[in-house]
Amino acid sequence: MSAAILVMVLMFLWLPLSVSAAPGQTFITIYIRPDGSIEPSSAPITTSDRHYYKLASDFMGSIVIERSGVVVNGGGHALVGRVRQGFANDMGLAVLASSVLVTGFRLYNFSLALIILNATSVEVSKCTVIGNWEGVKVVSSSNVLIHNNIMKGDVPPIYIVNSTYVEAKENVIEGGGAGIVVSKSSNAYIHENTISLARIGIIVERSDNVYVGGNRVVVPNDVGISVESSTMTIIFNNTLNGENEAGSRNINVRGSEKTVIHKNLLLNAPEAVVIDELSNHTIISYNYLASEDPFRVPTITLTGNSTGAIVYGNSGKMFVELHSSHEVSIENNTNAVIMGDTSTSLAICLNTHTSIELSDINNTYICGNLADIASPATVNGIVVRGTGIAIHENIVKNYRQGEGIEVSGNHIKIYENDVTNNSQGIVVSGSNFDVYNNNVTHNNVGVLIAGPAGSGVVHDNFIAFNGGSHEPLCSGSGTGVCIYGSEPRNITFYHNSFINNALNNGKQVYITKEGYKWDNNYPSGGNYWSDYTGVDKKKGVNQDEPGSDGIGDTPYQVYIYPRELDRYPLVKRPPNPGKSQCTLIPLPSIVIEPPLARISTQTPTPTPTTTTKTTPITTSAPTAPPTKTTQSASGTVSTTTTTPQRAFGVTMLVASIIAVIIISVVVVLLLKKRIS
Repeated sequence: MSAAILVMVLMFLWLPLSVSAAPGQTFITIYIRPDGSIEPSSAPITTSDRHYYKLASDFMGSIVIERSGVVVNGGGHALVGRVRQGFANDMGLAVLASSVLVTGFRLYNFSLALIILNATSVEVSKCTVIGNWEGVKVVSSSNVLIHNNIMKGDVPPIYIVNSTYVEAKENVIEGGGAGIVVSKSSNAYIHENTISLARIGIIVERSDNVYVGGNRVVVPNDVGISVESSTMTIIFNNTLNGENEAGSRNINVRGSEKTVIHKNLLLNAPEAVVIDELSNHTIISYNYLASEDPFRVPTITLTGNSTGAIVYGNSGKMFVELHSSHEVSIENNTNAVIMGDTSTSLAICLNTHTSIELSDINNTYICGNLADIASPATVNGIVVRGTGIAIHENIVKNYRQGEGIEVSGNHIKIYENDVTNNSQGIVVSGSNFDVYNNNVTHNNVGVLIAGPAGSGVVHDNFIAFNGGSHEPLCSGSGTGVCIYGSEPRNITFYHNSFINNALNNGKQVYITKEGYKWDNNYPSGGNYWSDYTGVDKKKGVNQDEPGSDGIGDTPYQVYIYPRELDRYPLVKRPPNPGKSQCTLIPLPSIVIEPPLARISTQTPTPTPTTTTKTTPITTSAPTAPPTKTTQSASGTVSTTTTTPQRAFGVTMLVASIIAVIIISVVVVLLLKKRIS
């Protein structure tokens, strides 16, 4: 319990039982004492059994509940404070005991409408909490249920701090700053609430094992759900509605571990999800993203050296942006434009109707994607710049204004892709590249090698029916292969099938500088050319021995330069390029279900009251909160069983003991003063 809360509670308890507020008005503090008695005896509250208490009328003042095992019913009456008159320490209700049900109150104009302090098994329901500085505050308590309340204009309406096993559900919250805040707490359940016009809908900070599910949050200009410096936060099945303005975010995660964002409806905010500042092991799965603005696409952003994220199965329409992120898997998403830079160890696989554009990245595997949409952000299918890049088994088509696959850098593999109907099919620049087993058809240029290319091989590709449109880099119409640059490179072509590509100077290849190798020596051979007219009657290194060997007896003139020869052209077309299976990062089994009613309070059944007479009643000790199994997401998020944690450390414990002693002394002095 913080020093500020201690001071506030002490000041509240020091208030005299009757304080003049203004002419004709009296501020009354009512105490329900541990023995069940009511002070002052003239207070407008009744009981017949010292278990069920009911407010008889509206009044200006406060109620302090010190007795356990009671129901305190406001009966629809109002409890009114004086914060607007400058009384900054007014509290409405203070629950300092366990097994208490508070219901049916209207709380207005307090600095703090209701506080639950160092209590166990407390329920707050069917209250109206409007126009207070703070609404319901749970401090250093456990097994607390806050449900079916209406809250307006409080900052925040619900604040949970240093507590365990607190459930807030089915509340209606309007206005104010943050709607619900969970701070330094564990095992909290925030679900089925309706929150609108709050600056931030729900905040989880420095907490662990918090479930946020089934809420409807409308936050026009800020953040729907914010998670900061927390562990194991589950955000499931919420509807979050933002605003088409810069800075609006549906979900923001910062500096947190094991956050699961699953099956949410993320609407209208330009930034649907932002994972920032060393947030690790995050799952973003099966969410639906949409915007009413047809020119704005919601974004999932991973940045700030975040590590170990999985973006899986999301749909709608989205940008996925990576900036300085590590060990990220982006798989099975639909309608995603994937962009980013300066990231490492990426797997981008099996996304549908997508395009990919990445720069300055390392160790990246891009596999099994269907890239077939152009967007305002990109006119290319897959464009990657970096080191250690593998582009495998993608289908890339219909980018008539740009590249199908473009990769530049070092240590590049482009293999087993289907690339068709693009302006340029495959574009490569860099060194140590291997382009093989691709189907490259009906593009303007099949394979374009440009820029500072170093060494590489291009082999076993099916390069057919490319060309026909104007291509500025290739001196006119497109063709099968275009090599553009002022210096030759150490590049070898072999076992490719060049079939009916448009002819440039009568050839299926265009080269600006001679000096390439077009075969893999004998007997491996060179390439198949559909326009080769030679015969195969000889064999041998010099093709001067009797007998055929599948290699043409005369070289094929690849281009107009005399030395550009395929010395061993194949007379039979090689088999179609083969396919191998994508190597995917194992994905977790994500099973998340809405929580059942987890918090049960040990309170008596309400009975009608007819008298204020009180009799001593012995109450049982409060029950301890149950253990809980967290929601599971195996792999990144593990299934664990937790027990209530210490709400505060040794220092806070000592401070609390001192505070209890001080409060006890104050109560004794007040009682002696009353008796005398």
